Amino acid sequence: MLPSAHYMDDQTEIQWSMRSVLMDWLVQVHHRFCLLPETLFLTVNYIDRFLSVKVVSLGKLQLVGATALFVAAKYEEINCPSVQEIVYMVDSGYSMDEILKAERFMLSMLHFELGWPGPMSFLRRISKADDYDLETRTLAKYFLEITIMDERFVSSTPSFLAAGAHCISRLFLAKGEWVSESICWERLFMLTVARLLPMSITPVTRSTSSSRSSRCSSSAASIRASTMAPSMRSTRRPSTSNLRHTSRLG
Repeated sequence: MLPSAHYMDDQTEIQWSMRSVLMDWLVQVHHRFCLLPETLFLTVNYIDRFLSVKVVSLGKLQLVGATALFVAAKYEEINCPSVQEIVYMVDSGYSMDEILKAERFMLSMLHFELGWPGPMSFLRRISKADDYDLETRTLAKYFLEITIMDERFVSSTPSFLAAGAHCISRLFLAKGEWVSESICWERLFMLTVARLLPMSITPVTRSTSSSRSSRCSSSAASIRASTMAPSMRSTRRPSTSNLRHTSRLG
């Protein structure tokens, strides 16, 4: 479930710096939709895994990011963004048909393996070692979000990222070094994940994925029509022009 750390060597039109621009835009879209932290990390995982197995042109890079966010939101969220809202967030650079076709293609390239224990799950369990200290956990979340911008963390395991973020947060806040209780909780959680992993990566059937997709899209459209959509129309994301300009160079 981990992407290749050197997949950019096989890409012909994109570079790591372009990935950073894409991640910066995704963070803004993620914040705009008020999505869960797990959705953001799952989106990044889908993008990197997809780029590890498929060469993508520069003009389709933003489509990959938007599609990954669309799929991750369906997996994690109760009320996910509709495909119309995704089209709006890319400034109509891609049509609804392109988004839906990209969704089907991404699912096939990922072999419908969508379950992935992200770093937030490990951080919650490790935080129990210090009685869920709010300052430590908040700073650790910040460090975890920074990792999505740096290509050096692409192939790092989520447990390693969570442990490192928690440890360095304790050092920054002068609350002590890595303690034995943290190691205990981390190992316990990893054993639990190891037992559940074979069940969590069971491929999703196409019929199940299709029905869930239609339910999410219809419910999100009805719920957000009167609330989120008006505010989105009045506010444009600042980095769209930069990404669109970059994505059309090729």
